[in-house]
Amino acid sequence: MKITESLTHIATKMEFEPAKSEDELQAVFVEQGLQGFPAKLDIVERTEDHVQMMSLQELLRFAKASNVGAVTYDVTYFPHADNAEVEYQLHQLARDLGISAEVIRDLCANEIREYLELDAKRDASAPVHSIVEAYIGGTAFAWYGMNDYPRLKRVILRKLAEGGQQAKSNFIMRASKAQVDLLEDY
Repeated sequence: MKITESLTHIATKMEFEPAKSEDELQAVFVEQGLQGFPAKLDIVERTEDHVQMMSLQELLRFAKASNVGAVTYDVTYFPHADNAEVEYQLHQLARDLGISAEVIRDLCANEIREYLELDAKRDASAPVHSIVEAYIGGTAFAWYGMNDYPRLKRVILRKLAEGGQQAKSNFIMRASKAQVDLLEDY
């Protein structure tokens, strides 16, 4: 499957393999007879076209069959969420929804607490993402390993979706009222 920066929706569910630690990746590279070198690779910042491989073993076998002697990799860990992380995610969600972060914070205090509780249970020593890339004939072939981790946006939108259209309507009405109230303060 070819994924480009312009892809905005995938109709079929994709199952990613779990993220692997650097030691686990190195063991797989040795098993396949390839060298692995750390690099700064980021899922969000990918801009070039690339081919997404769904299996690490298949990617490495393909690289080996294509006479590639080395691959690059990156492993990402997230510390437990703190106030700065909540602020960062609130501002991202606010941008996505077109609602101010302050309004979301006021209306979703319970969901923010739920997010922090979920994140506190997560093993911060386990990688969140692993990326392995091989360049073959000018094309990047990539594998992403992902472990599930809580995101504030998911928690808030899941709560919103659980309530269906009534919850959506209530959320929009409360958010709109809060924004009007906020404007009246000025």
